[in-house]
Amino acid sequence: MKTISLFFAASLLGHAALATRLYAASYAGLVTSLDLSKSNELSTLSQTTECGGSPSWLMLDSPNGVLYCLDEAINAPNGTITTLKTHQDGTLTKLAQLKTPAGPVMSAMYSAPGVLERKFLAVAHYSGSSVTTYSADPVLGLFKHEQTFTYQMAAPGPVAARQDAPHPHGVVVDPTGRFILVPDLGADVVRVFYVNPSTGLLEQIEPLALNPGSGPRHGAFWTPRGSNSTSSDVYFYLVQELSNELSGFRVKYSGNGISFRKIYEGGTYGKESSPAGTKAAEIAISPENNRIIVSNRLDNTFGPKEDSFAVFLCADPSGKEAEKVSFLGLYPAYGSSPRHFSIAPTQTMVAVALESSQSVAVAQWSKRSGAPGTLLAGKKLDGEIPSVVWDL
Repeated sequence: MKTISLFFAASLLGHAALATRLYAASYAGLVTSLDLSKSNELSTLSQTTECGGSPSWLMLDSPNGVLYCLDEAINAPNGTITTLKTHQDGTLTKLAQLKTPAGPVMSAMYSAPGVLERKFLAVAHYSGSSVTTYSADPVLGLFKHEQTFTYQMAAPGPVAARQDAPHPHGVVVDPTGRFILVPDLGADVVRVFYVNPSTGLLEQIEPLALNPGSGPRHGAFWTPRGSNSTSSDVYFYLVQELSNELSGFRVKYSGNGISFRKIYEGGTYGKESSPAGTKAAEIAISPENNRIIVSNRLDNTFGPKEDSFAVFLCADPSGKEAEKVSFLGLYPAYGSSPRHFSIAPTQTMVAVALESSQSVAVAQWSKRSGAPGTLLAGKKLDGEIPSVVWDL
């Protein structure tokens, strides 16, 4: 499969996408609003420095027009979390900001039945070895700190340079909304929390232990289409950065507990060995609900500084095949170090945050292959790009 230049003329592609907006975070201290035109051109609408010096993660509450931004604040003793009000012209206005433990890198929003007027955020702090929670007024974008869980290790893990301490890296909410999972790259566990339904506060329960040196990074839940329950036929897939592997687990619920049975483990290059220096990054379920998509960084699979997506088939939910996963192949990521990607809810496009290329790429989403397709547009920005999200 031949790669396509990031700045290939989009007008030749004939894609009839509606004009839409994206937000990109940059380690240059910027959050950029981008417009994707009907002719597939990415243009800058506005930029703000209000998030801090090293914006690392963006999360959009679209119904309320509030963008949540984490500032990793690299090499600083504290990070921050900031809410930004979105406007029709692409500008962003700061609503609130709080200091956090060092190194916030990912967040997820969740709810509690007993506190319907508020939302909650869980945040993973890589360099701070912590998980924090916040309660938020979703309409006003105001929030307050609720909890901090800080972790320690008796000794470094097998990959000492990356596992010198606990490094929570991801946050994912289970389909029932009752559990929060936090992959910890440093400690080789997925930390598991129960959401107290009356208060929204998290309660620690037994973590999911993983292979030593695997380095769990991000995860995604999958429920087969046609399942009539969020608590049956549930699977959890986990991408592991240090071993470049995908692991799959069958989820079982019992009262206020959750357990995991491994059903799959395989490399993000199929039967081939991982190229030296590569690091698996993001994971998502395809809009068609039948593929697992993983981004591979720094593998140069499609040429110099042209990395890849690994695509896996989710099994048919019927019978014995329900627990079968298979590697389908590699597809171009249209640049170097695809740290994060976001598939548009319209199911027609995927935006890629190309950290080392300092760019955002937008490609068609192929429903036929369940994978990234033809490149539509690309935009060079200032600094490394760790996150990009849609605003449709």
